[in-house]
Amino acid sequence: MSKNIISSIIQFIILAVVQIFILDNINLFGYINPMLYIWFIIMLPYNTPKWLVLISSFLMGISIDVFSADIGVNATCSVLIGFLRPILLSIFSGNIDKDSSIRPSISTLGFLNFLLYSLIIVFIHHSLYFIIETFSFKEFLQVLLRISLSTIVTMLFILLLDTIFYHKKG
Repeated sequence: MSKNIISSIIQFIILAVVQIFILDNINLFGYINPMLYIWFIIMLPYNTPKWLVLISSFLMGISIDVFSADIGVNATCSVLIGFLRPILLSIFSGNIDKDSSIRPSISTLGFLNFLLYSLIIVFIHHSLYFIIETFSFKEFLQVLLRISLSTIVTMLFILLLDTIFYHKKG
């Protein structure tokens, strides 16, 4: 158990630093904003209590907010996906023991289930984020484009990192 806690704390710090100092400075063509920090919420172990998922989600979101101009937006979006995470995980996890300390990954869920689980979380997060950020219907098509492109790029990062760090060894 303590190994998972230490691993989660290290992952939290690394993802927050990468998001704050690298990815928040990337805005490709005005439409692509990779938000890799939500991988932390996606990858929390199965047996993480719901209250701890919500607190961890809030802390990750507010950590990003403190260093950005979007005070409260990241925290709001992170808490929402933290709330929805157990529901989505139960839909896509199949026969996996929910009391285990295994992390959701391609190797534990299978590629398609992990892709759908992650994609739904990323899409919900990005949709809420860009809708709150814009808060206008004038740029509706631009918001849809930002949601779509940012979701695709974030998912590519998540799939790449999952493949690198959580692939089956054998």
